[in-house]
Amino acid sequence: MQKPKPWKLIDLLKTTTGYFQKKNIENPRLNAERLLCPILKMERINLYIEFERPISESELSQYRAFVSRRANNEPLQYILGETEFMGLPFKVTPDVLIPRPETEILVEEILKLKDQNKNLTNMLDIGTGSGCIPISLAHYWPQAQITGIDISAEALEIAKENKELNKTENITFIEKDLFNDWPDENLAQNFDIIISNPPYVTEKEIDGLQNEVKEFEPTIALTDFSDGLRFYRHIFSLINDGKLKCKFLFFEMSGSQPEKIINEAKKYSFESIEVIKDLTEIERVLKIEV
Repeated sequence: MQKPKPWKLIDLLKTTTGYFQKKNIENPRLNAERLLCPILKMERINLYIEFERPISESELSQYRAFVSRRANNEPLQYILGETEFMGLPFKVTPDVLIPRPETEILVEEILKLKDQNKNLTNMLDIGTGSGCIPISLAHYWPQAQITGIDISAEALEIAKENKELNKTENITFIEKDLFNDWPDENLAQNFDIIISNPPYVTEKEIDGLQNEVKEFEPTIALTDFSDGLRFYRHIFSLINDGKLKCKFLFFEMSGSQPEKIINEAKKYSFESIEVIKDLTEIERVLKIEV
């Protein structure tokens, strides 16, 4: 019996794109390409330079496994095990949230302080996850000394790997429960800048999230299992009571209830409160001068 001819690269991409369309996967062609690149060890542009290239059985087997996972709504970033944030590479697993483009706005706003005041170098990142925020800050602001805390030991392991990947030595990652382990005499309470992209999805909103978010990303990093304001209130309270001290405070805010977060901030006598919108005109970043 004659062996079937091997798949050609271009035909495999066309077939996979059609399959993803039927499965309602967004950007089906891009997904098909991104999944194939690491298997063939190619850049995307080369897929079309070598479009007649035959696919070996081992490559086809691995690709089919990737396609099956993506068709089941597993995020592309978890399948590939990596993503990009602020132009830097980051390892991601289901132990950490996948970095979002809107969080880059938070980092960019903090970096604006670099040119305004070079003495603002001691920073704390609360709920550090993959480490994308402090690592990006450390990369673009080498004078900074940053502490990243998270309750998840698994997330911190990924953050430490990303620290090594990006060769940022000016960061310390510590396992810490902000609600039960603070203040901590072994950790400074006085910072120039405090940053947090906290779990802000409300308990009621969880069921309405996309399947690839609620079924694969860590729930503890998505929601506070309450009204989405728990972390904001607690951090404001720690600062008000002098258990945390800083000159500037930066938050990423929920797109669904930014006004409630802003109103929580207005309960305190902060020097100034500034709101920065994202590209879709949603109030996304809260900048507070304490």
